[in-house]
Amino acid sequence: MKKTIESQHGTSLLELIMFMAIGLLLFGFVTFNFVSFQQKTSISTSIDTLISDFSSQQTKAMIGAESSGTGNSYGVYFQSDRYILFAGSAYSGANPTNFTVMLDPNIIFTDITFPGSVLIFSQLSGEIAGFADGSNTIALQSSQGSEKKTLTINKYGVITEIN
Repeated sequence: MKKTIESQHGTSLLELIMFMAIGLLLFGFVTFNFVSFQQKTSISTSIDTLISDFSSQQTKAMIGAESSGTGNSYGVYFQSDRYILFAGSAYSGANPTNFTVMLDPNIIFTDITFPGSVLIFSQLSGEIAGFADGSNTIALQSSQGSEKKTLTINKYGVITEIN
């Protein structure tokens, strides 16, 4: 009489644990890369918005648009988590026409070298009022500190370098 051994089909507990461990590792790598990509995208988006707002303020100063009796200069006032667009040759927090732009919650301004954290575009010329070489950079940094971009602006209000 011949005995047959029946084989059992299925997975062992060890195989199941190994499968789950490999899956968790892959999930971890994908999540880490996604978060890093999201931070870079957020800083790039903030820079694009900031550059657009600079151009808008400079254009207003050059054409004298929306004069509100405070002059035709326009500027940008920087705080750590926001910047404020204003009309006039000096920033006044009490002016109701100021427009505040909040940065992404994970981004802050660091290393603002403009005197008083203010950038003012002169009327008609659009040049930066009181420009001093070496005092013309603004840095945006992720709050985790992993990503930082610095904008350098020349006396004509043109972004000359982003690094």
